[in-house]
Amino acid sequence: MEPRFTIHSKRTQEEFVKYNHTLLFEVWRIKRTIIVSNIALLAMLVTSVISDNWHLALALLVVMLFINWYFFWGVDKNAARVYKRHNYQDQDFDFFFYEDRYESTSDDGTSSQPYAKLHKIIETETNFYIMHGATTGTIIQKESCPSDFIDFIHDIKARYKL
Repeated sequence: MEPRFTIHSKRTQEEFVKYNHTLLFEVWRIKRTIIVSNIALLAMLVTSVISDNWHLALALLVVMLFINWYFFWGVDKNAARVYKRHNYQDQDFDFFFYEDRYESTSDDGTSSQPYAKLHKIIETETNFYIMHGATTGTIIQKESCPSDFIDFIHDIKARYKL
């Protein structure tokens, strides 16, 4: 059986960082946790200032700044380190999409995944993330896709409730 679509893609550090960012902020909804933490810390900070406890106020301010720095900038730096550590360095992939499954081929080997066993398909402005589980997935860059692939992947999402 011939694949309906063949897509050649390269996994880059930039795409890996975007993938990680999407998982944190859209799938795990970490943004809500950060907002709630900031509100709680701000309330404690105001209470500390009102009660004239400047040491505690300063400590709370430092914690608040660290949490925001880490989740908005540090996470991306950590993802870049993971990318380099795992030797993902600009690895080439070929993806073959069939009616019931997709296959990927790289220097590491070949794998096949039926659509029925996928966890989810996430679409962003620039990519599709085909999720095998809650934290593992495949990055498909939209710029590498034929124009009718988008309709195909939307159909797969609807058919398999992904």
